[in-house]
Amino acid sequence: MNALPTLLAALDDARLDFRTRAALERHQERLAHDHLRWVAVHSPAVAARFRAAGLPLSRWRELPPTDKTGMLATFDTLNTVGVTLERALEVARHADTTRDFTPTLPGPRGPVTVGLSTGTSGTQGVFLVGPDEQARWAGTVLRHLLPGGLRGLTRRHRVAFFLRADSPLYRSVQGGRLGLRFFDLLRPVPDLAHDLSAYRPTLIVGPPSVLRAVQRAGASVQGQRVISVAEVLEPDDAAHLSAWGEVVQVYQATEGLLALPCPHGHLHLNEAHVHFDLEPLDGGEPLGDGLHRPVITDLRRRTQPFIRHRLNDALRLHPDPCPCGQAARRVHSIAGRQDDALHLPGAAGETVTVWPDFLRGALASVPGLNEYHAEQTGPAALTLHLDPHDPATHALALHAVHAALLRTPADPERLTLTTRPLDPPAPGTKRRRVTRTWNPT
Repeated sequence: MNALPTLLAALDDARLDFRTRAALERHQERLAHDHLRWVAVHSPAVAARFRAAGLPLSRWRELPPTDKTGMLATFDTLNTVGVTLERALEVARHADTTRDFTPTLPGPRGPVTVGLSTGTSGTQGVFLVGPDEQARWAGTVLRHLLPGGLRGLTRRHRVAFFLRADSPLYRSVQGGRLGLRFFDLLRPVPDLAHDLSAYRPTLIVGPPSVLRAVQRAGASVQGQRVISVAEVLEPDDAAHLSAWGEVVQVYQATEGLLALPCPHGHLHLNEAHVHFDLEPLDGGEPLGDGLHRPVITDLRRRTQPFIRHRLNDALRLHPDPCPCGQAARRVHSIAGRQDDALHLPGAAGETVTVWPDFLRGALASVPGLNEYHAEQTGPAALTLHLDPHDPATHALALHAVHAALLRTPADPERLTLTTRPLDPPAPGTKRRRVTRTWNPT
């Protein structure tokens, strides 16, 4: 870790503790004014979007959103360090194949870290991070995730990272009293469990499905904190993982560091650095407690700007203020990806939307069910992949899903529900407990 830039970034992040929405929004406007002027000069793709919309930079909130497809289509002129998509993919995929994640690309402001998303939505995303952004990321992460915040740097910590791919970005938090070990998800689970027990970590970071598998394989850990990343943290996983320490979650994607836990363990949008427009998905109020799709503008990232970028996630906001007093909005839950929303028949034969969290909540309550995957395979067909798949779990899972659907606009009587055994996941794949493989064209 380059200690000084990271520490300065952490101290600056600690200063950004806003207690009113007005103060937070004034801060965002100040950042946006300077950030957009710089980006419009250095990113031809962003400048072209403003010209096409006929908008001055001051009306950036009105800019029509882009998405991952648009980002990849304009990648070469979007980033400000002269990296082509072909070259970025070549470096990232070579690292993924060789498991050597140290190479970076040269950039005008220093080495550029290249990363690759898992591609759970069908298209792999690519991210570029410059040295200043890396220091900012590391400082923010240390401040929010170390037990005791920055005071945690006075103690020695051993961090176990369970990730599909290592990265210089993650390594940037290492140094001094903070040690880090990468646990490669492509290795056998029993080996990971053995090595984790021997490492004796104080912090464990990883996808909850992987950490639960390692826990079931016999890993013995007396840690301080478990940090869930990459997947939705569900109550059943949190309850089991709490045996290893306090469980918190981070909401991070290719598009950036989007939400972090507060001292009370509640997830807050990272609004000191990212502006969020929240589009209602279920006919609710724009800032109500229904489901929302985020449109983000990262007010810090210059290497690969994200300006009015629409995500594919569905968030449910918490209606009540957090005891921590932060003005940043509080996330109740991440309901799932929008393309995993189920399109099921309603009472009159119409198609209605059922969000993944309805089914996850139902199946999590089934006694004896270790793991599951609900998959919509047709317009009125839902398959439940169950572990274990025996008469008891078969009957209880069908009953739980049927009862849950009765609380939605869907009509379970018009739906064909089947069960089958759950196949073991391929190593390194991200868990999605509810998916829709049928496309309603």
